[in-house]
Amino acid sequence: MSKLPDFISIIIPGYNEEKRIAQSLTALSAFCEARFETYEIVFVNDGSTDKTKEIVENLSTPYLRTIQLQSNQGKGFAVKTGMLQARGEYRFFTDADLPYDLHAISEAIRIFHTTQCDGVVGARDLPDSSDQSTQTAFRKLTSKAFSALVRVMLKVDAKDTQCGFKGFTAKAAEKIFSRSSLKGYAFDVELFLLARTSDLKICKVPVSLIEKHHSKVRLSLDAPMMFWDVVKLYRRRKA
Repeated sequence: MSKLPDFISIIIPGYNEEKRIAQSLTALSAFCEARFETYEIVFVNDGSTDKTKEIVENLSTPYLRTIQLQSNQGKGFAVKTGMLQARGEYRFFTDADLPYDLHAISEAIRIFHTTQCDGVVGARDLPDSSDQSTQTAFRKLTSKAFSALVRVMLKVDAKDTQCGFKGFTAKAAEKIFSRSSLKGYAFDVELFLLARTSDLKICKVPVSLIEKHHSKVRLSLDAPMMFWDVVKLYRRRKA
């Protein structure tokens, strides 16, 4: 298999990931080594208080760059930091446990090469997507309620704003993330709004969710904050 010549950046935000970060970064590195001539893995350590920092520093993973945040800022801020400091012509981000089959990266690059898309977002509702996760009924209901709120209040034409796999061209990434402001989990919604106001074309890519660990989103704490962030985006849109 010939390697793609494009310079690829993959951003991994992480907070207290000592139990899985070594395995994830090693697997991601092996995937990239086999497929890309030039790539970088950018791990953004979001103020971890466990042994994440030491574990990552001791890895011999090639082309791994680490950005250390002094305190926990939130996933949105960590992703923004990584995307703006990345050097690749195509920049992706996904979660630290690699919940999505990595072949979505190759498919996303194919879409970039064959379309005029400025960004790609994983969409679990596409026919070629699959979901092997074990979410509780309450979590699924909360997710549907959040998606409905986003569509009604913000007119975002996407059923799956919270999919943890997204990618952008360097130009689009710099245009969007230089203006993003939400630090928490609802930051994905803001990306859609910024892409729309910037006249950027966003395409969907099928993903296979192979969730290995339970989500770190704490419904009792994070869900209210996410809903409040949507309200803030709505007010900003109306201002």
